[in-house]
Amino acid sequence: MGKYLNASFPFGLTGGAFCIIAFWLMHWMGQEPVNITLTFGYLIIPIFVFLGIKNYRDKLNGGELFFGPGMTVGFCIYMLIAMMSAINVWVALSILPEILETYRDLKYNMVLTNKTRLIEQLDADAVEKTLQSIQSMSAYNAAIDDFLRKIFPGLFFTIIISIILKRTKT
Repeated sequence: MGKYLNASFPFGLTGGAFCIIAFWLMHWMGQEPVNITLTFGYLIIPIFVFLGIKNYRDKLNGGELFFGPGMTVGFCIYMLIAMMSAINVWVALSILPEILETYRDLKYNMVLTNKTRLIEQLDADAVEKTLQSIQSMSAYNAAIDDFLRKIFPGLFFTIIISIILKRTKT
């Protein structure tokens, strides 16, 4: 397991650092940083998962990669990125409540803008519950949301990348 962790740490930590830098850069530029970091994560995760799995295959495993080890390395990478990003979001929204308020307002207005369509797809009660939950959202809730929105795409990309990079010696 140590071999997988050693292969994952540089890529997971670097990807997480990029997410943190993007968050604070967007905040300092006057943009809403939470949603932008979510979108940025969708770009960063496949890049770092690919680079990490390829590095493991080519440099640490003699050019050979089976699906399981690729999944393990990719899992460690996207978990590190997701954890670092979520901790950053939680800390930032806890110490700067104005960011949380802006994030809440943005999500609330997005639901209001699409309310008619959402009522058609779901029902009016579900939309009202969603609006209430947005109003009561805490920094912890936003951090969990950020974490989950990085985990699921990370799993998807890791499966595909592990299949693409799979190579056995003949």
